Amino acid sequence: MTKPAAIEAARLLVAGRRAHETVPGLPDVRTFDDAYAVQAAFRPLWDEAVVGRKVGCSSEQSQRLVNSPGPIAGVLFRDALWQQPATIPAARFFVAGVEAEFGFQVGRDLPARSAPYEREEVSAAVDAVVPLIEICDTRLSEWRSRRIEEITADNAFNGGVVVGTAFEAWRSLDLATHRVTLSVDGALKGEGTGALVLGHPLIALTWLANEMSRRGDGLRAGELVAAGTCTGLHFVSAGSTVEADFGAALGKVEIHFTG
Repeated sequence: MTKPAAIEAARLLVAGRRAHETVPGLPDVRTFDDAYAVQAAFRPLWDEAVVGRKVGCSSEQSQRLVNSPGPIAGVLFRDALWQQPATIPAARFFVAGVEAEFGFQVGRDLPARSAPYEREEVSAAVDAVVPLIEICDTRLSEWRSRRIEEITADNAFNGGVVVGTAFEAWRSLDLATHRVTLSVDGALKGEGTGALVLGHPLIALTWLANEMSRRGDGLRAGELVAAGTCTGLHFVSAGSTVEADFGAALGKVEIHFTG
């Protein structure tokens, strides 16, 4: 994909967001390199600070849903990050799916380099675990029929995140067995543990550090990383109240979607 083609695709996505209109597809996006080129072109056009990153398709269930061969990456923008409890207009989104996820607050830079990062080194760079709900969304029309490369180009299905309180003593927790539940309007919709996230959320974070490094980029101190769903993807609508319960240590995260 040429740089002008990536910029044109990014402009379509920006226009769709600003006008709240769907984009019929990105036929020129054929590879993941194309997808990340569009993401890179999108960021300066959107002109909003990047405050973190996300890992998508970090479970077998998520990969099957969008026919992905593995994890994908996106960015978190400042204008789409809220503290819990959050009240957000449902009309802001096109599809409004919700996922309960472990987030990681990065405490030091993990820059691009030739040697791969190991999990232990990446873990040592984490200052805190942050419980969060990711709001999944896309500008692509008929998104279920879109190729995963197109979905990745549209910021990897991210519409925003709602975050809880950072927990610095996170090493006292076994994230692989830590139970998380997701309820909508008081009804349990999903539950799981960190083991659903590539076996452990830190494996997802390590994958991201290496994927970014391979592309000449790196994680930066202060960034938040959403590691991927522990509870599956569940769609909501105006009037819905969503609660993710991460237990006594990490607490709850709540969103109310208004009409």
